[in-house]
Amino acid sequence: MKVSVVMASCNPDMKRIRLAINSILNQTFQDYEIIIVDDGSKRPIENSIKSISRDPRIKVLRIENSGLGAALNHGIQSSKGEYIARLDDDDMMVISRLQKQVDFLDKYQDVSCVGTFHYDMIERKSYKHRRFPTDHNRIVESLINCRFSLAHTTLMFRRSAFDKIGGYRIQRGGQDLDLELQLGSVGRLANISEYLNFYTMSSSGLGTINPTKYKAYLFALNDVVSRNIYPDFTDKAKRTIARLERIDNSPLKSFIEKFKRYALRTRVILLGTINADYIAASKNP
Repeated sequence: MKVSVVMASCNPDMKRIRLAINSILNQTFQDYEIIIVDDGSKRPIENSIKSISRDPRIKVLRIENSGLGAALNHGIQSSKGEYIARLDDDDMMVISRLQKQVDFLDKYQDVSCVGTFHYDMIERKSYKHRRFPTDHNRIVESLINCRFSLAHTTLMFRRSAFDKIGGYRIQRGGQDLDLELQLGSVGRLANISEYLNFYTMSSSGLGTINPTKYKAYLFALNDVVSRNIYPDFTDKAKRTIARLERIDNSPLKSFIEKFKRYALRTRVILLGTINADYIAASKNP
């Protein structure tokens, strides 16, 4: 098995998860399995998933609610793929994503993890998110500044690298920064400079104040400093730690962060289009 696509889900929007599954089944690359971990949904989702597709490559596992990191660890431990591909249960892949990431990892053996650019999406409309750096050092520097340059939902990484770092160390929110910095310690990080994923812009999420995520980010960055993982960026990491420790949870700060999110969503609503990538990915296989 070349690729395991691993997804965690808790009380999902069945319309969105149907589109996510369709986008995987429509991939040009077909040597994969799909592992969906039901992270303690109020109602088990296995039968609902079977109503979407009975493709034998789809496996549904159920655990008590444990958080995204814990659910993904469980799914990956049950996987058989050489490479692990991530996708959130309300996002979608462009149909060439798996093939291009497999080709990239096959070609660049020193790369442990590769992401892609992504579209921001609301319903069927999407708009291109900012371009990410593609060079390892620039990605690491951006991550250490907490300017996320690897979108978790777009990642493909080597199972061997994942096992080497011990998997997700953070069980709930904010697990992405630690995972990516750890993967960067055992290989190079990279991005494919193509828009190969759709990221659903919910009214909450990134851009809002979340103390749990900040604690996770502090854990990741303090570990980078204490173990001197990235010597060239130690001072930057210390400055980011100091900044996170001063996070202001005042109503004004909360309003500013929510306004940023509102602006990003408004851009998609006003300027977004229903593009050919979406149409190809969303069709029933």
